[in-house]
Amino acid sequence: MAEVAAGVWAAEEAVSTGIYAGAAGYAVAKPTMPLKATFAQIGSTSDDASRSSLIRSHHTLTVIGDKAYIFGGQTSHRELATNNIHSLALPTASNVTPEYQVLPAIAAGKDGPVPVPRTRHSACALNNHVAVYGGCDEAGNILEEGARIWLYSTEELSWETLEPASHPERVPPSRSGGCLLGHNGNLILLGGRGSNAETLTDVWHFDRFTKTWNQLPHAPAVITSAAIAGDTLYGISSSDTLSSEVHHLGVKLYAEKPPTWQTISFPTNPLVPGPRPRSNGGLVPVTTGYGRHYLLYFFGDRQGEGENGDILQWSDLWTFQLPSSDLEVKATTSMKEVIKPAKIKDQIRTKLGADTGRSSWAEVEVQPPGDLQLHEGKVHPGPRSSFGYDVTPDGRSVVFWGGSNAAGEPEGDGWIIGLS
Repeated sequence: MAEVAAGVWAAEEAVSTGIYAGAAGYAVAKPTMPLKATFAQIGSTSDDASRSSLIRSHHTLTVIGDKAYIFGGQTSHRELATNNIHSLALPTASNVTPEYQVLPAIAAGKDGPVPVPRTRHSACALNNHVAVYGGCDEAGNILEEGARIWLYSTEELSWETLEPASHPERVPPSRSGGCLLGHNGNLILLGGRGSNAETLTDVWHFDRFTKTWNQLPHAPAVITSAAIAGDTLYGISSSDTLSSEVHHLGVKLYAEKPPTWQTISFPTNPLVPGPRPRSNGGLVPVTTGYGRHYLLYFFGDRQGEGENGDILQWSDLWTFQLPSSDLEVKATTSMKEVIKPAKIKDQIRTKLGADTGRSSWAEVEVQPPGDLQLHEGKVHPGPRSSFGYDVTPDGRSVVFWGGSNAAGEPEGDGWIIGLS
């Protein structure tokens, strides 16, 4: 009997080991792209008679916590939107109807300043504040505000400013259309257009605690979209209709060696997967969890392809795979942060000579809503550009509002893109 029992145990062990090995082999062999996306509409408006209307373009949307904050832009009548903040609570499983508020511009201190209405500005989250920089007035003139940063407190519901405390000669010039990004409690500003309509390639770091600007190396090309993931700044440029570049810069101010830009070129033709050149689109860092990270590049104005009767914008979404998270041990309370199989998978695939997908593009597969037969309204926003957008705190979804449609007219709807 002992021999029989041992044989049964050995058989079970072999089967179990085979199952585990098969599952692990499948996980390693399974490609990391393409991702899948679903669209869910979270709101819309048809009121376009006032400057407070949410039918607008060239505005910003900033996600802080479970709310999205919309500011600035221009309405369907080409007028500047007011300087109110529009707050939209993002839907949850327990609250599918978002809470909406219009918050007037109030200064933090008595008789303090508030930002004037503007368009083509830049904004990002800075802790519990919405940080705003630059922009244009209604005539298209750059706002000359020095290097002032506007901060809107989402707790106090009021505005204050950040002004440089030293080195007034070392500040970025005024601009519109730049990229403002948060990084470890500080800010990074790059690109845009200057007061003489010149394209800018300068890059700046603002230390919130010392209130000083420091210049980083100029971008190697005119950046049309930028994002920051971890300690790396990414920018995309397009040299022609058949190729584009991803540039990246390590953001380490006090490193022994100054950081330098690195460039990855990629073709953009029908024979090779990759996004076609565009501007006024979206670029955000996203994740599918367990150490796997991407840049999501979506929508935007077509570049160099406009002809009579052509659609002016793109409606596609692409991901660029970033390096997987390191396996270094860090203090954390999250099991997802402890276990990062993406790095292990990439190392195994590298040892086997298989492609890890790193630094490559894939078009996102858009999925229909699960309740398509019961679904009311649009299931996809269509071609779009010049919208306000941001990634959710978990990095798995993107929120955007408004923008210009295929006819070049502003829209007044909001969407959440879920990624998996």
